[in-house]
Amino acid sequence: MAVEHAPKGKRGIYGAATQMGVPLGMLIAVGTLALCTGLLSEEQFEAWGWRIPFLISFVLILVGFYIRRRVEETPVFKELSERKERNHTPVRSLWRTNKKQVMLAALSFIGTNGNGYIIVGGFIVAYSTREHGLARVDVLVASLFAAVVWGVFTLLGAHLSDRYARTTIMNLGNAAMVLCAIPFFLLVDTGELHWIYLALGLFAVGLGLSYGPQPALYAEMFPAAVRFSGASIGYAIGTVLGGAFVPTISEALFKATGTSMSISIYLMILAAISFVATSRIKNRRDEDLNV
Repeated sequence: MAVEHAPKGKRGIYGAATQMGVPLGMLIAVGTLALCTGLLSEEQFEAWGWRIPFLISFVLILVGFYIRRRVEETPVFKELSERKERNHTPVRSLWRTNKKQVMLAALSFIGTNGNGYIIVGGFIVAYSTREHGLARVDVLVASLFAAVVWGVFTLLGAHLSDRYARTTIMNLGNAAMVLCAIPFFLLVDTGELHWIYLALGLFAVGLGLSYGPQPALYAEMFPAAVRFSGASIGYAIGTVLGGAFVPTISEALFKATGTSMSISIYLMILAAISFVATSRIKNRRDEDLNV
């Protein structure tokens, strides 16, 4: 919806507004968690304090409901309705005509989603506190720094994708994630907080560059009649394959090998798959999105 409302030459930056929900949401969530952790004793936090962020998050449900009630349909959707060209079985049509695009969309996302879950999925907080004895609140604050860097480079990546090929900008991010995967855990495993800040900051650069152009790229991959289904299903499959199992797999790899290097290799593989998939997506930055 954001991309279809965008004026000419602004699809990337308009689409990135939706992507900012992740780093901003991370700032709110981790900030609230850090505040509760810092104000309460460990016994209080484990007994009842952990419920406070969940209760506060109910406010976000009301905000989301309010926005959904007031948002306008896009000009493209209105045109489909006026011309009576709305597809009443879009998922069936999607798999019949755009199966390749769906899978490319999904695979182009698994690197970003998988690497992102290392930061937002709680793994790095649990790992640093358990293996290196760091205070939970200190690592949570470091994660806040990563969220800020992620947000800045998400906007930068989106802006650059309005000037250059979106796939090129996304692959700069994928390449950065491949290159940073091993240094990331080498820095974290020093057990020094300032090196963890550097590790999280560097990691977030690649995440942002690959994440910012994604909405515009997804919208441009599918024709109007199946655009919503194509973008949402591609995103959902990428989320499941990329991020849903990353904390569990990372923990299993570490236990099986006794070294964080195995996790780095796993993250590199995810980013490399996304690099290849993104390279196979046609650049349609200047094409019309209307019916």
